Amino acid sequence: MPRMRRAVAFVLPLLFARCGSEVTPRGPTPPDQGIVIYLHADYAGPSQALAVDVADLSKAQGPCSRGEEGEVPNWRKCVSSIHLRPGWSATLFRDDDFKGRSVTITADTPNLKSLPGPCDGSFNDCAMSIRVTKH
Repeated sequence: MPRMRRAVAFVLPLLFARCGSEVTPRGPTPPDQGIVIYLHADYAGPSQALAVDVADLSKAQGPCSRGEEGEVPNWRKCVSSIHLRPGWSATLFRDDDFKGRSVTITADTPNLKSLPGPCDGSFNDCAMSIRVTKH
């Protein structure tokens, strides 16, 4: 048990160290819950499992960067495919705080270019916030 306490004492500060900062790392999502967003079409590249809503994807640590000095990469305008676990759906929004044009996904979507949207005619690399819903 002392070994477990040391592990928790080490890991918890890492999880919460950035809570006050601009970009927040997401904690682990159980493997049977939520959705998985991917950087590239066909479920390729870096991915992130989510079982909670994210009002501003620029505050979710991820793989995309504009190349600005000191910038922490994030998921804003960076999602190209989505895998849904059974019983879950996702709604992508064009703007922060679940505003703007949206699309609800109820099945695996290997390429967001197939969904008509406001960014070059699709929702590829367009989402700025996302709602994750369990049915």
